[in-house]
Amino acid sequence: MSSGEIVVVLAAVTALFAAWGAVFATRADRAARRARKDADARWDAATKPVPHITFTSSPSPNQPIEVEIQNLGGALVAGGVIVQAADDLYAGELIMAEKSAPRRILLQPAMKAWQRASQPRCLLLVARDVNGRTWDCLDGNKLIKDPRKWLAGQLRDLRLQGAVDFPGLTGPAR
Repeated sequence: MSSGEIVVVLAAVTALFAAWGAVFATRADRAARRARKDADARWDAATKPVPHITFTSSPSPNQPIEVEIQNLGGALVAGGVIVQAADDLYAGELIMAEKSAPRRILLQPAMKAWQRASQPRCLLLVARDVNGRTWDCLDGNKLIKDPRKWLAGQLRDLRLQGAVDFPGLTGPAR
């Protein structure tokens, strides 16, 4: 074999090893991206608050309503709840630890409802997690991009704008 042929063979072997290295580098990059995505999904699942509300009794007119709230997910740094029972709307702010046991709280009357409800129901349940992200807990825990704008729209739809405010949700993340 001449020196020219040796150079060509070495160039071919080098190109083959380079292609082989590129294939495995691409596979490693894909695996790393997938692992990061899976880790982010696990982190979101671990830190996302999942509040659960139970109505304990029917309220007397113009008296606070007692509800039992349990957080089945991550820490609820700030939250807001609006419920309707009979002719009244009740509102309150929430702060709960991660995976906390059921806790009874009193929600103060906000105003009279525009329509009577036969059963108590939750009209708004929103929570902020430890990462500062805000979640709509009634709509399948959807992420809220702009909490201030979203909450203003929800309060406007419920005709509670100016009557109810949740500063823990609309302010900067803590």
